[in-house]
Amino acid sequence: MKALFFLYDGYVDWEISPLAYIFSETDVTIETAGHTEEIRHSGQFVIRVDHNVNNCDVDDYDMLVIPGGDPEPLIGDEALRTLIRSFHDKNKRIAAICGASALLGMSGVLEDIEYSTSLESEEFPDYLPEVGRSKTDVTVSGNVITAEGNAYIEFAVAVAKEAGLFRDREDELETVLFFKNQLRA
Repeated sequence: MKALFFLYDGYVDWEISPLAYIFSETDVTIETAGHTEEIRHSGQFVIRVDHNVNNCDVDDYDMLVIPGGDPEPLIGDEALRTLIRSFHDKNKRIAAICGASALLGMSGVLEDIEYSTSLESEEFPDYLPEVGRSKTDVTVSGNVITAEGNAYIEFAVAVAKEAGLFRDREDELETVLFFKNQLRA
């Protein structure tokens, strides 16, 4: 399996770190894309991405992951909208957490599905419809997985579960306990 992480200046790194760790432990190939060669995440580390978003071939990937952060600078971004729509139109998984849900809304992905986000609908009324907004921390709706920002462990587990990465329910629970620091002997 191969996942593409779309990264942008100011993205919240810890919202996707547990998922990236699970992917690395299950032999999922991760590649990154952005608008520039280097991205500075919210923790101020500079990350070098693998691809420019304009050069990504959706057929090369099984899943798109978009971390949270301030979506405002990306609203109206045609290259990102095209990338998201392409994943959605090909019924490939899309996982978005926190503010990234507004980017899905900008791309028309939230029409007629339930979704979770940390943002208030009033912040992006054209992109975060009140109809469909879930009251749960994590929502799986068809090929789309969304979550509130503070549910980053639950988000990682839901994405991994939807991708079939757990051997069984015990493996899934052990992963949750690991991230919650509850695997003491």
